Amino acid sequence: MKKILTHALSLLVLSGGYSTLAQDKTNSSPVSAVAPTDSATISDAEIRDVVSRVAKHQIHALADGEYPAVTNLDDAKAAKAPEGISWGYPWGVALFGMERSVDVTGDKDADNFVVQHNLICARDYGWLAGLEKQFDKEGNAFARTSKIKPLIGLGSLDSCGAMGNEILESMIRHPDQVTPEEKAVVARIADWVVNNQDRLPDGTLWRSKNMGGTVWPDDLYMGGVFLVRWGVYNHDQKFIDDAANQIIHQAALEADSDGLWFHGYFETNKMHAPFKWGRGNGWVTVALVETLSAMDEKDPLRPQLIQILKNQIEGLKKVQAADGMWRQVLDKPELWEETSCTAMFAYGIARAANRGWIDASNMAVARKAFAGISKNVTADGVVNETCQGTNIGQDLDYYINRPRPSDDPHGRGPTMLAGAEILLAGKK
Repeated sequence: MKKILTHALSLLVLSGGYSTLAQDKTNSSPVSAVAPTDSATISDAEIRDVVSRVAKHQIHALADGEYPAVTNLDDAKAAKAPEGISWGYPWGVALFGMERSVDVTGDKDADNFVVQHNLICARDYGWLAGLEKQFDKEGNAFARTSKIKPLIGLGSLDSCGAMGNEILESMIRHPDQVTPEEKAVVARIADWVVNNQDRLPDGTLWRSKNMGGTVWPDDLYMGGVFLVRWGVYNHDQKFIDDAANQIIHQAALEADSDGLWFHGYFETNKMHAPFKWGRGNGWVTVALVETLSAMDEKDPLRPQLIQILKNQIEGLKKVQAADGMWRQVLDKPELWEETSCTAMFAYGIARAANRGWIDASNMAVARKAFAGISKNVTADGVVNETCQGTNIGQDLDYYINRPRPSDDPHGRGPTMLAGAEILLAGKK
């Protein structure tokens, strides 16, 4: 088994396994630097250009903090805090996308940025954790004022899973740079996901205390993809199978007969959400292909996941817009087109075609989607037409009226993931 998982780790590395920047809160007018000749055609050079621009847009100045030994909190408060770091699930996906982008752009600056960002976060956490032990409640209160506040408080999968996934990806890619502080961070996250996040009796991760007793497809990424990377990193199949079972259990609650998924399930009322939100389905697609990529071909859960993926892809193909995009609510053609879900689907379809889980002809679907995405990426790498964070809605107007801030962080990582995976087809 260890040999199998080591092989899975190498495959993940080979194929790729909230920003601090200010955000304009108005809807955007996208301007593409390299526009494809028509909605269905885009060259590899154009795709690489988009990926490179988006990755470069994430890079900004980083500065380490001061982490002195202190005898009182006043001295700790006077110490210089790190600059440029951030902690949140969209930022975690963006950093993950940057890591994968390096496989097709060779941009060492992007690679180094992710490594240094994570090392600073880990050093900051190590120091703050020490202050919590030293000063108890007052130390904890101070730690919660830091830029990594979600890691200090935990309390949800959103607070840790996406960031933990990208840190593990970086650790797998750069084993010679892994520090004890990074190991402590991912161990803390693993303890939350594996042992402390609420679960239903069958093991399904759910939001029982703070979200009205709901199961979210989003958590197949927030929890499941972290479990995948944790399993690969530790050569332990049980975590990968846990992620697989999360998908299987949620499919029984949320997947419709057309292969598309409803945006969540109300456990207390035993009913699924009323609408098929784009990015909710996108989290499913990404979780499926990430989990399948790490599974042994003889894993008994694998056929179920492949069938769920095929069903969803067939459903998606039927509702793809003429320009390659998918809509905010997938089966509502009158709604606006949304970038992040389109990128997630393009990534999943491209990965599935590259790995032979679906016919290679489906790569044309992914490329058509990326042609649409490229029109929403500006010359300086801003990704537009992305829905901001969204709860489970009860009426269609809720989804229609969700804001689309310029450069919303949810669109960046998926765009890089999609472009990188499409380009990997040419490296096979």
